[in-house]
Amino acid sequence: MSSLLVIGECMMELKAQSDTGYAKAFSGDSYNCAVYAKRWQPKLNVSYLTAVGTDGISQEMLKQWSSEGIDHSLVMKIEQAQPGIYIISTDDAGERSFSYWRKNSAATQLMQALKSVGGEDAIPYFDYVYFSGISLAILSDSDKKSLLALVQSLRSKGAKVAFDPNYRASMWQNQEHAKYWLESAYQCCDLALPGLDEHNLLFNQTTPQEVREQLQALGVRESVVKCGEQGVCCYGGNDSFNHLPFTPAENQLDSTAAGDSFAGTYLASRMVGQSRAKSLSNAAKVAGFVVQHKGAIVDKLRYQQFVKPLGIAQV
Repeated sequence: MSSLLVIGECMMELKAQSDTGYAKAFSGDSYNCAVYAKRWQPKLNVSYLTAVGTDGISQEMLKQWSSEGIDHSLVMKIEQAQPGIYIISTDDAGERSFSYWRKNSAATQLMQALKSVGGEDAIPYFDYVYFSGISLAILSDSDKKSLLALVQSLRSKGAKVAFDPNYRASMWQNQEHAKYWLESAYQCCDLALPGLDEHNLLFNQTTPQEVREQLQALGVRESVVKCGEQGVCCYGGNDSFNHLPFTPAENQLDSTAAGDSFAGTYLASRMVGQSRAKSLSNAAKVAGFVVQHKGAIVDKLRYQQFVKPLGIAQV
C-alpha cells in the first residue's frame, strides 16, 4: 500500500475545563492531517517526522500516535527538550484565543537533530510527502532551507509532495518573509492546498483562478483552492477543473482541524487512486463532520460510526 511521510510539529494542547482545571490532548496541523489520512485509509503506511524530548509528555505523545496507527520510528528524540504547548481559552461570548509556548521546542530543532543521524540518508523512500507552512515557520531560516532541500530531494527520488501554506501571520517576521518561503515551498510541491483568504492577504488575489495561475507558474500540478462560502476549486493538468459547492455543517461547534481533516482525507483519497471530484467530496464530508465536534481529533469511535454507513472509508 502507498506510504505517506508527514513532517511537522505536534504539541500538547490544554483546554480550560474549569477555573483551575485543564483537559490535555495532543494536536498540531500536520499531526491532525496524518491522523485523518490514516483514519480514512487505514491501509496506508503513515509516518511522522518530527522531534520530541525524552520527558514524560513526549512519551505520552508517542503512545497517542501509536494508538492512531502513525509510525514514529523516524521521530528524533532530543535530550533537554520538550514538546511545545498551547492553551485554548474561551471568553464569555464563546470566542476562542490561543497562547503558545513553542520557542526552542524539540520540533524547532528537527533539522539539526536529523543532520546528526545522517540527514536525508536516514529517510527511506515514501510515495507521498506532506508538510505545511507551519512546519516551515517554526524553523530558523537556515533550517527552512534544509527542510526544503530534503523535500526536494525526496521528490527527485519519486515522491509526490503535498503542501498546505496554513498561513499564520504571527509566526512570520512580516508578510514578505512569509511570501518568500511559501513561494519557495510551492516550487517543491506537486499538490497544493491553499486558502483563497490567505492568498488574498499575502498576494492580493481575489479569485481561485488567480491562485491557480500563480501556483501553475511555480510548477504546482494540482491546486485545491479553499474558497470559504464559494466552495472548493480544484485544478489539475490539461486545464481540468472541479468545483465543490459549500455545504454548511448542521451544527458547527469548533472549526479546529477543519482544514487539516480536509487535507488528510483528500490526500489519502488521491493516494489510493480516487478522482479529484471524489476526493473533494470525501474531504468535505469529513471536514463537515469534524467541525460538529469540539477539539482537533474527533473521538475514534465516533469517527468510525460516521464513516461506516458511508461505505467509503477503505478501498
